[in-house]
Parts: sequence; structure tokens; C-alpha cells
Amino acid sequence: MSEMIKGVVLRETTIGDYDKIMTVLTAEYGKLSVFARGAKRLKSQLFISTQLFAYSEMNLYKSTNTYYLQSADLIENFYHIRDTLEGSALAGYLADVAADIAVENQNEKELLRLVLNSLHAISLNKKPFAQIKSVFELRAAAIAGFMPNLVACAGCGNSDLETYYFDLTSGIFRCEECYRTDALILEKLAARQSEPDAIYPTGQIISLLTPSVFAAMRYAIYSQPNRIFAFELKDEETLRDFANVAEKYLLCHMDRNYGTLDFYHAVNL
Repeated sequence: MSEMIKGVVLRETTIGDYDKIMTVLTAEYGKLSVFARGAKRLKSQLFISTQLFAYSEMNLYKSTNTYYLQSADLIENFYHIRDTLEGSALAGYLADVAADIAVENQNEKELLRLVLNSLHAISLNKKPFAQIKSVFELRAAAIAGFMPNLVACAGCGNSDLETYYFDLTSGIFRCEECYRTDALILEKLAARQSEPDAIYPTGQIISLLTPSVFAAMRYAIYSQPNRIFAFELKDEETLRDFANVAEKYLLCHMDRNYGTLDFYHAVNL
């Protein structure tokens, strides 16, 4: 029995000369492994609709754990992603992250929408790639279950601060006073390490953020899905700091490195 399913190609692996297996992200069934026979042939009707980053409506037949592609109609290929090496590199990294986060047989409507919006933003090239990357990383981390709490200081509840002490490991922030108080408590706990019943402090990775960077993070996390890129960071230092904390936050919780991310940074040197 076949079924029509819309999905975007996140990864592809060549099998033999003309076949390939694709990792496809769908809204209804999450991440699927799809076998496309003859899709590498230039004259194949599947050639365009099965390219990397292509979003297509696919006629799929399931056998055991593998889906077989019978036909496909291209919806969007985000062609202009390939206009620049930087754009292609960024899209490859975002696809890699999405493939890691996506779960099989689970509704991934939110993740699919994030991927499509991000690929569209790269293709249009209307926002700095660093901004697109950072927004994606924060939203992807939230979808993966690592939603940061950017509402108020974890200690006193204040939110309008001059400096935000953001803990990458826990996803919470503190004002300077609460951070200094907690640091003192942790220092005292560490001094009791020789006591058998001592409570040891957990490791923290703290980033000091300006109000502008923190406002960008809040917008990226809490804005409506169709408005996630609708802000500007005109100051280069603010954009750089925003990109730095977003990347660190995602990598901290994914607990792995990405070769596609290394390549993206390499082409931006």
C-alpha cells in the first residue's frame, strides 16, 4: 500500500551507480529512510525531486523498515541556496542538525517548518547567514527538549538587566547579584569535598550577555514560527556574540561535533 507524504531531503547516500537512500523529514512520520531507485540518473523523473534540500510530495511504499519511492512531485528546491558556498555549507549544517533531532514515527511538524523557513531564508539571502544559523540553533535546541528559560532571573525574578549571566548547561540566566551569591555558595560547597555527605556543585558554563544579545535570543525562542527572522542586528559585535552563544548552546546539549559546521566556518574565514 502506497501513501502520499510531503518531505524535505536532509541527507543522501549513493547506492551503486544510480540508486540512493535518503533521510527525509516529514511532518506526520518524522524522519524516514527512503530508497530511491534510479534517482541518480540524469533522465530519471526522480532526479530533481530527490536532490538534497528538495521539498517534494512523495508517493511512498513501505516494506519492513524502509520506504521505497515510487514517484515524486517537486514543491520547492530552494535553488538559490547554491548561489554561494557559504549558503550551501550552512544549509548542509542545518540539515545535519535536523536529521539528528528528528525522531522516527513522531510528529515533527514544528521541526519541518523550522527547516523549511530556514532554507527559504538562506535562499532569499535577505538576512545575514549568521543570524539565520543562530535562530535555527536556538529553536532546534528547544524542539529537541532543551528549551531555555529566558523569562526572568532564576534567583530574584528580575528581567531588565545590564548584564545577563546565562548558564549554557541549564538554560537559565541570573542577574549579577544572584550569580555572585550562587558562586559563593558553590565555592563553599567545593571546600567540603572531603566530607562524606557533601553536595557537590554541578558544572556550569556561563556566558555574559548584553541586553541586545539577550533580546535577540528571546525573540528567536518566543516569536511566532513565521516571524522568527523578522528582526535586525545592525551591530556586528552583537551579531557575533549572538551567533557565538546560540552555537555553544546547541552543541552543549547535542553533545557532538559536526563536520558540516566545521566546513561552514572554514568557508567564512
